[in-house]
Amino acid sequence: MSRLLFDSSSLIKALKQGRVDLLARNYIHWLTIYEVLNAIWKETRLLKTIPEDKVIAFAEILKQVTDLMKILDPKGLEEDMLRTAIQRGITTYDASYIVLAMKHGLILVTEDSKLRAKARGVVETTSLDELSASLGSIRE
Repeated sequence: MSRLLFDSSSLIKALKQGRVDLLARNYIHWLTIYEVLNAIWKETRLLKTIPEDKVIAFAEILKQVTDLMKILDPKGLEEDMLRTAIQRGITTYDASYIVLAMKHGLILVTEDSKLRAKARGVVETTSLDELSASLGSIRE
């Protein structure tokens, strides 16, 4: 299944679960890398849930995994992002995921239930758990 756009919440969850199989050959927004690194920094520095000696290894894994993914650039879609943000009552950051998914015919994978609700009717959305469950039923 190579038509998925992962946001940072789903990318982090997939990495923590070791689900590289779901990520490879799929898509991320170019800002997702920074968003993931910021979340890992927060877990290490502020929440203290990831030991400092493990965080660099996590960054290396992120680099290896994102090398297997296609990175999308929203350049040229500024008007669509702003229009979507205003119409949907969301940030332009969230709107950029919806617009990229729409432009490239991708399913948006996010753990953000509010974003999934706002994207309803514009693009197909799913969560990592829903995706894993649907793939499990396909394999059976």
